Amino acid sequence: MSSTYRIERYRGSKESRQQLAVLREKWPLAFPAKHQDVRPLAIGTAREIAAAMGWSIPYTLGVLGGWKMAPVYCQAVLCHDQRIALDGAPAEMVEAEAKDLAAKHLAQLAARKAAKKAAKAAAPAVAKPKPGPAPRTDTPPETAEQLRSRVRASLLRRSA
Repeated sequence: MSSTYRIERYRGSKESRQQLAVLREKWPLAFPAKHQDVRPLAIGTAREIAAAMGWSIPYTLGVLGGWKMAPVYCQAVLCHDQRIALDGAPAEMVEAEAKDLAAKHLAQLAARKAAKKAAKAAAPAVAKPKPGPAPRTDTPPETAEQLRSRVRASLLRRSA
């Protein structure tokens, strides 16, 4: 049986799309709709969100997981040196470890995308039937009588 932590976190990740819209309404600077406006969130933001929204910490982490694992957020972590609070105020600096994790995650996403593209390109080649060998053109086609005699001869060989 799964723990309530895992259940809540899974529920949060399932409902993250709907809840992200709610977070955007409440904190538009922390969760912008435009990609160029995305900034890394301050450490401890999940606790603040959970307290303000009345959510559990695991549920909040599940909701934020989709946001923080998005390529646009990872790009923001790599491009910006300053984290922001929920109100948009500058917070602590982005640490090197966070930048490394973001770079690794982007590399994984790129590898998945390349693998999908390769599989998609290879799939039609596998699905297409290969053409059979071309008919021999060096000998003229046999007549019906010639074919009958060949079949009779092969049947006689089998029975003997």
